[in-house]
Amino acid sequence: MKIAIFGKAFATEFDDAVKHILRRIEEIDSNPLVEAAFMRMLDDRMNVSDQLRSFEEHHELKGCDFLVAIGGDGTVLEAATWVRESEIPVLAVNTGRLGFLSNVGIEEIDLAMDALAAGRVWYEKRAMLHVEVEGMELGSFPYALNEVAIMKRDTSSMMAVEVHRDDVYVNNYWADGLIVATPTGSTAYSLSAGGPMVTPESNVLCINPVAPHNLNNRPLIVPRDGELQLVAEGRENQFLLSLDSRMFILDGGKKVRINPAPFHFVLINLEHQEFFGTIRAKMHWGIDPRDR
Repeated sequence: MKIAIFGKAFATEFDDAVKHILRRIEEIDSNPLVEAAFMRMLDDRMNVSDQLRSFEEHHELKGCDFLVAIGGDGTVLEAATWVRESEIPVLAVNTGRLGFLSNVGIEEIDLAMDALAAGRVWYEKRAMLHVEVEGMELGSFPYALNEVAIMKRDTSSMMAVEVHRDDVYVNNYWADGLIVATPTGSTAYSLSAGGPMVTPESNVLCINPVAPHNLNNRPLIVPRDGELQLVAEGRENQFLLSLDSRMFILDGGKKVRINPAPFHFVLINLEHQEFFGTIRAKMHWGIDPRDR
């Protein structure tokens, strides 16, 4: 079994837990791959095994059976840029805060490693989006797992985003921005902007205006298949285009095309984990605050 490891900076309180994760991984794969920047950070913080090998390019993950992501949900989003279309399953260990995607807690490390080695896990395919903008490069990975968002750059005037679906006019949103969220992204930025939570297997997208001028412009659920076309205009001629927080400068009038990606992000879940249980735990559903 071949395992890759990717992570971001974590609090020193997690040092012992991360050391334990690395030891458990080496019991499964004696020569795991570690992303180079994360490896340098580990070298500075702790004595890591000489058996660890570093990788710097996504194609070096070819042949890996799993990738272990250590961090928060942002780390999982960045892990998607490493596994790309390979659909290498990702086990996400949470050293961050809320953790909808990074759903394996520090206290579950041994359980997770034992389950991974024994194959007692289940795989969940999460939909991704492909983004194109005429005359504009969006890096080497123009895809999003959570959301695509268009936001204004300044803090004053509103912007207008005209939306079509398969060339059928939907609406012209006057707002501070517009979010197109996947079911995975429905518990992220879109949720903060008043959008609904959507079960991961739902084949839909959520179009959600940020602070709309017209209060009757509410989040809209549309089928995921088909193409969304977005055009932003405003007093300023440049806007921010975000793909899972990877930012690009978008010129006004440029058409942004959003389509289903031809591959999925594959998340590893332990046997007892499922969406509604995660939501109950993270959102404190069913808990009376008077009992705390």
